[in-house]
Amino acid sequence: MKRTCIFICLVLFLSVNVFSKSVYDTADEETKATLSEIDKLIEQQQYLTAFYKTSNKNEYLLAKRIEISIYDFAYSIMHQLFAIKDLEEGETLYQVRTSYEGDLSIVMADPVEAVEEFEGNYGEKPVLKYALGLYYQDVIDRYGDQWLLKTDELKDKVILNLQKALDQDCYDSYSLSVLATSYYQKKNLDKAIEIYQLKQKEFEFTATDNYHYGILLWYTDKAKDGLGYVVKSIDGYDDYPQFQCDAYVVASRIALELLDLKSAEKYLTECKKKYPDDYRSFQYSISLYALQNNKKKTVEASMKIFEYGISNPATCQMIMNECNDSEKPEFAVEFFKEALKKYGKDDKACENLYFHFAYQYYLMKMPAESKQMANTARGYFEKNGDLSQDVDEILNMLCENQ
Repeated sequence: MKRTCIFICLVLFLSVNVFSKSVYDTADEETKATLSEIDKLIEQQQYLTAFYKTSNKNEYLLAKRIEISIYDFAYSIMHQLFAIKDLEEGETLYQVRTSYEGDLSIVMADPVEAVEEFEGNYGEKPVLKYALGLYYQDVIDRYGDQWLLKTDELKDKVILNLQKALDQDCYDSYSLSVLATSYYQKKNLDKAIEIYQLKQKEFEFTATDNYHYGILLWYTDKAKDGLGYVVKSIDGYDDYPQFQCDAYVVASRIALELLDLKSAEKYLTECKKKYPDDYRSFQYSISLYALQNNKKKTVEASMKIFEYGISNPATCQMIMNECNDSEKPEFAVEFFKEALKKYGKDDKACENLYFHFAYQYYLMKMPAESKQMANTARGYFEKNGDLSQDVDEILNMLCENQ
């Protein structure tokens, strides 16, 4: 079973108060008392009143000011200027952000400039590195590449700031998850695993942590261990259908790589039952049944995939890849024969099928059969007006491969 890259995206399940109180443990008692008052006001959704209790002259209160600005804002201009509001009874931030018609004043300027000014006067502070790291992550989540810096540059800033905070023992469960995933996205897998292992010693993994850590172990040749973590994430994603579907699919892929066909079948069956419209459970069922040497079910699963787009080249390519990677190319041949019986009167489907059938025979080193299918495919391309230069060159190659 060939392993292809999965780009794992950071899934952020944000609570209202994302910044854990643990990062404020080193504050003096007076500051802690103020922070406690602020947190109570945030719970009451009195965001503006809470904001006015913060300060840009104290690193902990400045970190809290940044937190309120980026998570509890009424509106934000490029996440550099922020307006904040105390909510009325029954009012929500969503309503304020989408339909509020009253006047609101800007109360927070650029958090980066605020931190730079503070550090210019008082030196670097770990809690502010922590705050900036999560600020840059929030920019990525809200703006992507539509901000002043590209996502890749922002991700570098997330890592730089959160790692500096971590090096000075300033972190929490959430920041470790952000940092680990950022390292993964920058392809530093060893560092990502290191951060997750640190988190595992001190905090409980979320469903997303289990999912991401499992994939990291899979990619670093610890597939058996990785499978256990991905399976744990399935139940944790009960309230997040798309993520749970992804977890089922990844668990089945890891099980297939381990040749644990019983487990792979279990995850794929459950996925089909809960998410019948997701094509991937049928895609990897092709590999499952091919590895089981079950030609009938392999062809049936292949037909299911083909039905997602009978004129789309991707469907044929997907089927070929799964059969060939499972070392059952002859099952792909059986699929093409069955599909041509069913869709033989659909010119677009035939164009797609004959072209890829020719390529399948080419991969199997059967030149006469490849040439025959390629010539038939050419007729359909010409009939449909789809014969481009690229296609013509491939068909010539397949015909000349004697």
